[in-house]
Amino acid sequence: MGLTAKRVRDAKPSDKTRIDWDDEVKGLGLRITPRGAKAFIFNYRIDGVSRRMTLGRTSELSLADARSQATATMQAVRAGQDPIEMQRNRKTIPTVSEALGRFQTDYMAKRAALGRLSDKTIREYKRQIERHLRPALGRKRVRDVTQKDVERMLDPLAPILANRVRALASKFFRCCEDWEMRPQNSNPARGIEKAVEEPRDRTLSAEELGALGRALSELDENEAAILAIRLAALTGLRIGEIRSMRWEDIKLQSGQVVLPKTKTGRRVHTLPAAAISLLTDTKKLNAWVIPGRNLDTPLDVRWIRRVFERACRVAGIEGARLHDLRRTVMTQAASIGVGAHLLRDMLGHKTTAMADRYIRNAGQPLTELRERVGAGIAANMAGKTGNGHGN
Repeated sequence: MGLTAKRVRDAKPSDKTRIDWDDEVKGLGLRITPRGAKAFIFNYRIDGVSRRMTLGRTSELSLADARSQATATMQAVRAGQDPIEMQRNRKTIPTVSEALGRFQTDYMAKRAALGRLSDKTIREYKRQIERHLRPALGRKRVRDVTQKDVERMLDPLAPILANRVRALASKFFRCCEDWEMRPQNSNPARGIEKAVEEPRDRTLSAEELGALGRALSELDENEAAILAIRLAALTGLRIGEIRSMRWEDIKLQSGQVVLPKTKTGRRVHTLPAAAISLLTDTKKLNAWVIPGRNLDTPLDVRWIRRVFERACRVAGIEGARLHDLRRTVMTQAASIGVGAHLLRDMLGHKTTAMADRYIRNAGQPLTELRERVGAGIAANMAGKTGNGHGN
């Protein structure tokens, strides 16, 4: 009588190890030791030699799965492959956790040395590795990770974070292919669609900016953080660019700041008179415009965010984030008719994609354009002469 799920479950140990054979798949058996340990095994012959491999314990493998594995194993044998040797070779393939170590010391370190990875990006990569990749995939062999494994890791994450983790996983597995830990073109993260991200369009109104300015004047907080917030509101620079500014990069007479390291490389940014006035009145404590608490490093961005949050509470501003100051500057620039290419340069972006979005969100220039065109056509349809542009 062959194996059934009930026979597997109820099988009792005897004085010696025994094997109960399956009738459905030749070579598949249930091994029961005197201590009651039960596991599925599979017997096969290759090159005239009989071999036996353990498929797995019954607590980890169902009878149906054991039959499926045994069938796949026999197919490999018929193709001239020895499953036991394949199993041994597989154990030499590193785990994801081991390969992630190499990813950090090899790929990330080399990119950082070439100036292709910022300190912020390195910190973010390490955070994603420790919070997501290593817990979800760390124990698996690099070669065994499937697209479903990556999808399961991404499923509970918010859209923006899911896209960032997916991109990092894709970089990691591409490196694994280069290191011959996986077959070429087998990246399990490549075919996963990006999650739909809801764009954030929050800007501060004129009233909110006024309330923020008053709150910053009233707060008894870190002066460097307050300066950073005011400069962000006036210039539209990224907060990381502001906190990294050195006094040697500030050219007060020409009204410029040199930004050696940005997302688009070295950049010269023109400062408005209000920002120059702030900087002129600021006492130089060390090389940094926004000095940290020990003066040897720039102020941690977390301190700046905390002060901004406190200022918003005092000002009664809800739902605002520090980066919204940059969005406010760019939206105001777009509202006065600044073109996409000029706005792109003001943003410090490589393309006009984000500039186009600010221009669309600004609304006013487009509204005025539609009004003029509509008025002109209405005049034409009414039989009035003119150039058709509402003039």
